[in-house]
Amino acid sequence: MKRRSKTCATHIFIHITLAATMLYAAWPIASCSRRHTDTGHSQLIADSVIKAQYDTIFLNPDHAFSRLTEAQSRLGGDSIQFFRIELYKSLSRVVVGDWPMADSLQREVWNFCERTSASEQTHNLRALFWNHNAVTILNCFGNRDSAIACFNNAYQELLLAGDNVRNEQISVCINLADAYRHCGDASNASRYYRRALAIADSLHNTIENMSIYCGLGQVYAEISNFREANTYFDRAKAIAESDTTGSVEIYSLYHLYVSRGNNLYFQKRYKDALTEFRKAQAIARTLESRDVNFIVDVNIGEVLMLMGSTDSAAIYLERAKETYKLMPNDASKSFYLYSLLGDLELSRNNLPAASRYLALASADSAYAGPRYLALHYERMQHYYSLRRDYRMAYHCQNRARHYLDSINNSAVRNQIAEIDMRYVQDTTMLHTNLIISQKDDHMKRLQIQIYILLIVVIVVVAATIIYNLRRRRMRIEEELKLQSLIVSQRLANIRNRISPHFIFNVLNRELAASNEGINNLVKLLRRNLELCDRYTVSLAEELDFVDTYIDNERPALGQGFSFEKIIDPAIDPAKVTVTAMMVQIFAENAVKHGLRAISGNKTLRISVSALPTATSITIENNGPAKPADNLGDNTGTGMRVITQTIQLLNDRNRSKIALNIDCRNCPESPQQQWWVVSIVIPHDFNFRPLSSKKRSR
Repeated sequence: MKRRSKTCATHIFIHITLAATMLYAAWPIASCSRRHTDTGHSQLIADSVIKAQYDTIFLNPDHAFSRLTEAQSRLGGDSIQFFRIELYKSLSRVVVGDWPMADSLQREVWNFCERTSASEQTHNLRALFWNHNAVTILNCFGNRDSAIACFNNAYQELLLAGDNVRNEQISVCINLADAYRHCGDASNASRYYRRALAIADSLHNTIENMSIYCGLGQVYAEISNFREANTYFDRAKAIAESDTTGSVEIYSLYHLYVSRGNNLYFQKRYKDALTEFRKAQAIARTLESRDVNFIVDVNIGEVLMLMGSTDSAAIYLERAKETYKLMPNDASKSFYLYSLLGDLELSRNNLPAASRYLALASADSAYAGPRYLALHYERMQHYYSLRRDYRMAYHCQNRARHYLDSINNSAVRNQIAEIDMRYVQDTTMLHTNLIISQKDDHMKRLQIQIYILLIVVIVVVAATIIYNLRRRRMRIEEELKLQSLIVSQRLANIRNRISPHFIFNVLNRELAASNEGINNLVKLLRRNLELCDRYTVSLAEELDFVDTYIDNERPALGQGFSFEKIIDPAIDPAKVTVTAMMVQIFAENAVKHGLRAISGNKTLRISVSALPTATSITIENNGPAKPADNLGDNTGTGMRVITQTIQLLNDRNRSKIALNIDCRNCPESPQQQWWVVSIVIPHDFNFRPLSSKKRSR
């Protein structure tokens, strides 16, 4: 048994074929169905049939092919869902070894992708195509380099398919890692397993972690780093044992137990390896797959041989032999099986049978890997030693040593490459962490600056609010003072009202009927009393009051007096608001201080015109002009009240009342000057707090 100690890795090679077929098992069922242009009904049909037939593809591929074809008949012939199912049909053809049919189906899918505009959906379908194509290449031609290229294409397509395909990225990374591992490239295998692990951790996908841990365990077992291998296999086993929802697929459990058994086999822990292989056997019996049962039988048979249980080993190897007869011819399986049977006959000292089996194995040696070739030449050395053909025994010993040295050198290179890869990853991570730390410091500085800016803004806003509140309080105080003044004047007016009204009533009764002047005077005084009780009036009321005043003054101004009132037809005086006596005071000043002082023609003209955004009121007379700062010297508070009222109202409005007092030359007589008062009232002017309504008496 000592001759087997140097080549304990015999199980890897035979497991490659099954692993290649199962590379696709981790790919999610609904990989192309999340975001596409097909209807939701088509998606449900495709998802349900793929999920229902997936296991059947490996157990009964012909039945699965029929059911998938039947489902396609319910879908459109040129849709993403139709060609998703087409890819799974091609997988069923790969399982039965119908490579031309599988290739034809996959070409149809590719042609659909080529004639369909690029989108996240088509990128997802392309990724699915490349993944299937890689599986086909592995099983049909065993070309792992081409398969790796296909898996890389699938990964690139997924990067273009949006952010919702992270699970698919995990599967492709696992497939890439498996392919690199089978090529003996432990560094790249470890890199892609770890990339898949990072994505799975970000999605909290512990079920995928089990497959990844199992793959990493295989990588480290193959480069004889059993400490790391045991760590990852223990993590995978912990996930499998903690699964209470049945999320772990049965194929994944089978793969875990076979991989753990191989790892223990490499460490010469044959009893523990046998325990794991028997767990895999229990699953294999339920799957009814010849490939699966063949592998567990030969693995258990070899371990029993190494433990000295030759009779029990013979039972398993004979069962594997019978199973192989029912399977398609496979050179790698043939080499593995017949080499083991030859070893079994050597242990029985049955040289003719051993010679026959070893010769059958040698015929297929071109399909074997270096580890198993080393073990095979050790068996050949033992065979020739028993026949006392020492020259051939020495030749086989040299060939075995050659392969063992190659394996050891490859293992050392892989260990160095894997350590270098981890160093680079760790260095990159440290560099990334340093950049993140620097970014965090920068963010903290920005946060402090933002806090300071917020404090400044709060202080400015608070100061602005305080300033506005103070201005508002001052304005309210001014309003209160004005209102107090108005109220006091109204009270005085009320106290003095009874006597004037009594006098007006007596004058009307005794004199008005016989004296038109007295009648106009009474009307003027009564109208004056009415307007004094109001803050605002309509322009029509104000002009009517001016008419009454002029009628009262007309006899005193003589025959040469002319009063003109020009109103723009576009203006309705009843809808224009002015402060009480705004026009009358200026008309009165024109009569008292202008027209009474001259002889001859006397003209007073009031013009109301419409501007685009305002109403213009102009009071003109041809009396002598007085400077604006001297106006009102002989008129008491009339002018002062009007100007103060306008100023108070302007303070509360964005648009202002414009008051302009000026003199100009008369167009007809340049030597004569006219006194002109111009008042411009904006249309949107707000007269509050003054009210146009009468207060209750």
